[in-house]
Amino acid sequence: MEVFLIGIGGIGMCGVAGILKNSGFKVYGSEKDRVYPPASDILRKLGVPVYKFDPQNIINIKPNAVIVGNAIKSDHPEVLESKKLQIPLYSFPSFLEKFILFDKKVLVCAGTHGKTTTTALLSYVLEKSELDPSYLVGGVLKHSLSNFRTGNNPWMVIEGDEYPSSFFDKNPKFLHYKPFGLILTSLEYDHADVYPDLNSLKIVFKKLIELVPEDGVIIYNYDDSCLKSLISKASIKARCISYGKNSKADFLLLESITTFQKNRFVNKIKAKTPFKEILEFSLSIPGEYNALNALSVLALIYGLNLLDSKIWQAYENFPGVKRRQELLYADKNLIIIDDFAHHPTALKITLRELQKAIKPENTILVFEPRTNSSKRKIFQKEYEENLALADVIYLKEPPGIENIPKSERINLCHISQSLKNKGKKVYFLNENINLLEFSSEKTLLIFMSSAYFEKEVNRLFEILNHEEK
Repeated sequence: MEVFLIGIGGIGMCGVAGILKNSGFKVYGSEKDRVYPPASDILRKLGVPVYKFDPQNIINIKPNAVIVGNAIKSDHPEVLESKKLQIPLYSFPSFLEKFILFDKKVLVCAGTHGKTTTTALLSYVLEKSELDPSYLVGGVLKHSLSNFRTGNNPWMVIEGDEYPSSFFDKNPKFLHYKPFGLILTSLEYDHADVYPDLNSLKIVFKKLIELVPEDGVIIYNYDDSCLKSLISKASIKARCISYGKNSKADFLLLESITTFQKNRFVNKIKAKTPFKEILEFSLSIPGEYNALNALSVLALIYGLNLLDSKIWQAYENFPGVKRRQELLYADKNLIIIDDFAHHPTALKITLRELQKAIKPENTILVFEPRTNSSKRKIFQKEYEENLALADVIYLKEPPGIENIPKSERINLCHISQSLKNKGKKVYFLNENINLLEFSSEKTLLIFMSSAYFEKEVNRLFEILNHEEK
């Protein structure tokens, strides 16, 4: 079967391309312009032909099916040509549901925060426990430099996204996955361009919860009041297991202490579990939030009766996910971290935990509000408060912000002035700025955006290499 993916350059779509190719499909794709890393690297290794958007691609290839990325509009020329030739259109979740997931036991990790890391950790632990899983993650796992795997066992781990599947398939992606096992990390208001309020988000999460079958397992964060409320109100068939810091949680986090030793994070975790009164283990990624992510994975593996002694070494050696608290550089005076955080809660928690572990004298934060929600003023007050955790803040105006109505748009100038009133040094980012201008004896420099700061990071390393010479 020949399949053509319109918008193949997205991280989800390139992972789908990999799963399909490894499953015996002949795969092609297209993008508006050149595909950027990491998707370009993944597609090149796969040997998937990638063309520029052109209806002639559909005419020449005549695929059996066309998968349409969720950023593609109804008037896209390749979509129109596919309709003209009566080629079936699918969103990628609906295609997976029909052709890949029908004989799998799907394990979905969903929530406002932490789902990529949790999905990656669950995938890695199952892989290292020799359970040969398949997986699809919204980030690149460092140990494989890929975001997908096709295994021979029925276990399939997928990151559960609540965003609509495509312009013609308004179902949230995760509803197509029919989870056998489900991890719910958190639930806060997000995706303001799609969901008008928190209640509308609760409705789709409730539907997800109710999909889990009687012999399945639901793991949820007991500390999250929204999730607790949903669990109490939903018509649940599956077994529920909770985790968190609340003493009533089934898997109780007692302690999480992260240190930064020899240019790596060591997260010492102590927990109370149903199978061991006091359980101690180490995790290779920082912060209490990641300790909770690890506990959710442990709860699911326990609930599925898959506990294995190899799990502890997997936790300790987990290399992490690119752009999730990723260490780019470290010496005795400077630590540079790249992180995907963009929601104000994720920004605050990540920044605090990194500062706690690294103990810098000076924190420099480079921030870009790039997502559809963060470009809007709904979180402006939260950003003003949470960005103030840094000493020096560089703000970058995101592309496409002019497309947001002015009355709804985030006001970066207002944020800048508010931070200055708090005694912070604030600048708007440009290529000529030396990000190390304000570095002190021990500095944490952290990039935070849903997109990679390629030019800024390259410029920074040019400066560092010049200083070393």
